[in-house]
Amino acid sequence: MKSSSKQRLRGFTLIELIITLVILGILSVTAVPKFLGSSTEDAYSYRDSALNALRTVQLRAMQNTALRSCHKLYITPTLIAPPTPDTCTGSADANNSEHLVVQINTQRSDITFNALDSNANTFTEISFDPLGRADQNCASQCKIDIGLAAICISGEGLIYACP
Repeated sequence: MKSSSKQRLRGFTLIELIITLVILGILSVTAVPKFLGSSTEDAYSYRDSALNALRTVQLRAMQNTALRSCHKLYITPTLIAPPTPDTCTGSADANNSEHLVVQINTQRSDITFNALDSNANTFTEISFDPLGRADQNCASQCKIDIGLAAICISGEGLIYACP
């Protein structure tokens, strides 16, 4: 017995597969990181802000443009900030008006600041001399870890993003 009707197997055409892959690629690049959150992006953002604060304080120390002689930043696990304006004592002032405050949003991120000197000892404040060198033991390098990013400070005072 012969069947006179032929069954046709249908599948996707090459064009349909390519269009589907392109749409999935666009979604994976744009939408997925927004839903999952990206601690890497947060780390780089906090690193860039902290780099700005450190370099500003260092330049003020080198140029002595500030009216006070205090060129210091305090470093806690969730905050990098100068002391209260016009003083060089106390602790970090999160309400400092000099735009040098870098504060981690702990409700949104699990990133913390961790500052280590050349001997791998933790430090909580850093200041700079008139030559731009850090007052910490940064003979070879000090490092401030920020999640997956980091800031390095060389013995000569070079402040840069490091791995």
